[in-house]
Amino acid sequence: MKKSLLIGLVIMALGLVVPSVTDSEYYLHLFVLAAMFGVLAVYWNLLDGYLGLIHFGYAAFFALGAYTSALVTTRLGWPLLPAFAAGGVVAAVIGGLIIIPCLRMGSYATAIVTLAFAEIMRITATSWTALTKGEMGLWGIPPIFEGAGRTPYVYLITAILAAAVVVLSLIVRSYTGLAYVAIKDDETAAATTGIPVKRIKLTGTMVSCGVAGVVGAFYAHYILTITPALFGIAYTIQIMAMSLFGGKGTLLGPLLGAAVLLLMGEGFRFMENYRLIMYGLVIIATVMLFPEGLIGVVKRGGRLVSRRSGS
Repeated sequence: MKKSLLIGLVIMALGLVVPSVTDSEYYLHLFVLAAMFGVLAVYWNLLDGYLGLIHFGYAAFFALGAYTSALVTTRLGWPLLPAFAAGGVVAAVIGGLIIIPCLRMGSYATAIVTLAFAEIMRITATSWTALTKGEMGLWGIPPIFEGAGRTPYVYLITAILAAAVVVLSLIVRSYTGLAYVAIKDDETAAATTGIPVKRIKLTGTMVSCGVAGVVGAFYAHYILTITPALFGIAYTIQIMAMSLFGGKGTLLGPLLGAAVLLLMGEGFRFMENYRLIMYGLVIIATVMLFPEGLIGVVKRGGRLVSRRSGS
């Protein structure tokens, strides 16, 4: 409990410090995106890293939250807080409904089903122009903070990130977290010991998708324009890469991966057409050389320093 709260306080402190270090709207925007993708990477990691569920449609639930919140505020005039909640609830419920038939299948079948669902949602959002305006996208979405610059968004997304990480930390350190590990290691053995495998997979998926929906709602009211591209595989691959690069199956690895990959992507912009090639090569090299991800490199460095200081 104390360690979880400490992690949350460190994240909150970082969010409070950043606006005092720089007033550049560009750098504040990068921080907002890094924190946002950090939440998504951490909760995608809940599925794959802890539960062993290979989920290739995760961005669809991020997009569902964005579209739900945008539509209920622009069409129905809902306040922002209920709209955020609606985005999370819709994503959680649909995420649960999609995963139920997958519980009888293998992990690779789950990957195919979730990928197909995301593509179906992308096509639906593109074609249902009366509701979503198709490729033109939804615009006129009300901002969270009217004319206040990026700083309030930094504070809000930092609070969301801190709360999300504290909650996940408490989950993985509880009995449920131990059940996650048992299910991932050997699902059959876990079931024979009395662990309700299907129920835990269902609730874990709903929590993960619900958080993605809330982050999607934040994104919609931050960017103020959304398109069906949000449902695409590109966003899911980006989230997965951040988790794998940082360290799958760890709490802080995906956060580190999100921050480094986002900054690295911006740093490679001068390479223009070769930027994505370099981006991919760095990810591949890191995963091959350090299977535990960046968090593994940090841990090795820490052990090396402690040995030297001890000697």
